[in-house]
Amino acid sequence: MITPTDSMPRERRPRPRAPSSFKYPIWLKAPLILIGLSLVVVVMSFGKFILMPLAFAALISILLSPVIQKFESWKLNRISSILLGLLLIIVVFSGIMSLIAIQIIQFADQIPEIADSLKSATAQGFKLVEGITGVTVQEQTEYARNGIANFFETGGEFIRTFMSATRDALLFFGLLPIFIFFMLYYKEMYQTFLEKSFATSQNSKIDQVIVRVKKVTQNYLVGLFIVMTIMAILNTIGLFIIGLEYALFWGVFASVLAVIPFIGAILGSVPPILFAFIIQDSLILPLLVLAVFVSVQLIESSILTPRIIGSQVSINPMVAIIFLFIGGEIWGIGGMILFIPLIGMLRVGFTQVEELKPYAYLLGNVKEYKRVARNEEVQEKAEIQ
Repeated sequence: MITPTDSMPRERRPRPRAPSSFKYPIWLKAPLILIGLSLVVVVMSFGKFILMPLAFAALISILLSPVIQKFESWKLNRISSILLGLLLIIVVFSGIMSLIAIQIIQFADQIPEIADSLKSATAQGFKLVEGITGVTVQEQTEYARNGIANFFETGGEFIRTFMSATRDALLFFGLLPIFIFFMLYYKEMYQTFLEKSFATSQNSKIDQVIVRVKKVTQNYLVGLFIVMTIMAILNTIGLFIIGLEYALFWGVFASVLAVIPFIGAILGSVPPILFAFIIQDSLILPLLVLAVFVSVQLIESSILTPRIIGSQVSINPMVAIIFLFIGGEIWGIGGMILFIPLIGMLRVGFTQVEELKPYAYLLGNVKEYKRVARNEEVQEKAEIQ
């Protein structure tokens, strides 16, 4: 027997919807990506005065984090540990700058002799140019005088540029320790913020990303500092053996500029080669200086960097060159130094997000395409059979 209740229509329950597989078309996705990248470049360019100290402070904070933890294990509180770590950095930096300052003072005492050598080298250069191009020494001298006159006519602009650079440097070194202090003091809060920004189920993945980024950055920066120190020692020993004056200054100078990827070695070797050319009448000493820097660079690229730094950042060389020039255009020399480790950190983050793994592969230097091609070939053969 059918009861009235049985004859009533049952309440329809909403069926669970299948996850949406909608993807934006390429004609819409590509312009959005370009607009987003353009906005990032604009913000980084106009926010240089605050973003560049923040980026340097973040890298230094990651580098100092194990040191601060060590101080805290000695029963020091967080503030005392951070202040002690900052003091350690200031002492090391002051020691290096003191050595360089002593070399510069000694170098300044010989400026008259260097000026005489420069005059002689300039006269020889004028005669060489006259023999090659036919332009007389008097005409070359007139061109040089006009160039110097134009330089002094724009002296006001030069002074304004110099004052602006000095102001930016003071602002940078004033903000840097403040940012480092607060980043180290509130580091747990920043990690909690990232965990709250994503779903609770993603917290373990967020923690893994943070740990990997810290490990990669620490290994890279420590390895870079070790490589710089070894290069400074090798440069100084080599320049001292061949008899170049101020070998310590030139050795440290070249090793510091070697931080800039690809072009740093060239920028660091040109001034000492020119100095050797000025103080010597022959080409023997400049060629020996060139040989020293080429030898040290070969040791660095084939032995030191692969063994000490390894593939901690592992950036595609083409991508590294592109971002090197982008960083130099946006933030100057600071950008050329910062962008390589920052791109490495970005690649580590991309590897943890499924949708961004192709971009991590593009930024990296891992050649997986051969393995993928072989797998596709095996699958095609299996389908044919």
